[in-house]
Amino acid sequence: MRKIAWILIILLFCTQCSVSRKRTSVAEGVSIPAGGEGILQSVVKQNITSRGFFIEKAEFKIVSAGGEQSGIGTIKFLLPDKYLVSLKSRAGIEIARIYLTEDSVMMNDRLNKKLYFGSASDLKSKFGLTTSILPLIFGDYVNDKVLDEKQLECKDGLLSFDGIVKDIEIRYIIDCKYGKCIRTTPAKDPNSNGMKIEYSDFFRSGSLIIPGKISISEKRNNTVIEIKILKIVTPWDGSFEFIPGKQYEKIHLI
Repeated sequence: MRKIAWILIILLFCTQCSVSRKRTSVAEGVSIPAGGEGILQSVVKQNITSRGFFIEKAEFKIVSAGGEQSGIGTIKFLLPDKYLVSLKSRAGIEIARIYLTEDSVMMNDRLNKKLYFGSASDLKSKFGLTTSILPLIFGDYVNDKVLDEKQLECKDGLLSFDGIVKDIEIRYIIDCKYGKCIRTTPAKDPNSNGMKIEYSDFFRSGSLIIPGKISISEKRNNTVIEIKILKIVTPWDGSFEFIPGKQYEKIHLI
């Protein structure tokens, strides 16, 4: 079951074009305000989940005490909250297909012919996660907490503050040049055993700045997941559906 949990996290592993936009390195930032009103609006404008997108190719690697696994994947996203993830081995064999919304989770485990299913509350009670934090996997900024922007200020090129996503407290560290998160951690104790996500190798796709490398680590299980986004279409207005595996064993995520 731990393996399934990490597959879900990756998104895991966690856009009106018919072809990918040209990927270019980031030479210049987005010139977000150094402080005061407007700073968070500038960050929100860089959220890739503010529109549909299609990650046509991503590489992932999972390193844990049990060894190392790697492969390739695709991720499709449709507003407001639908994700379809396909994970394949290096040989191109599909390992899993995952469907997530704000309310539900379903996954076809192709290798073991099992269908995992559950609600968002099941996911939180079992793994301490909710589907609402999935945008954080891609370096997006989400916050249910209303902040006083006049109290925010970039220092040494970075902006640090705490937020809340569905009762989960998150600490954000923003690169003020790019207007993007470079690290998210638990707000109460960033050095605890909780999950830490770091973003680097930023590139530009259209008007958006996107992290090319995402590193997810958890000290408690000594596990590190690395995701490299190699090809993305954004914005994307396609469609998709999830078809549960026929005659698969059904397993409730409880």
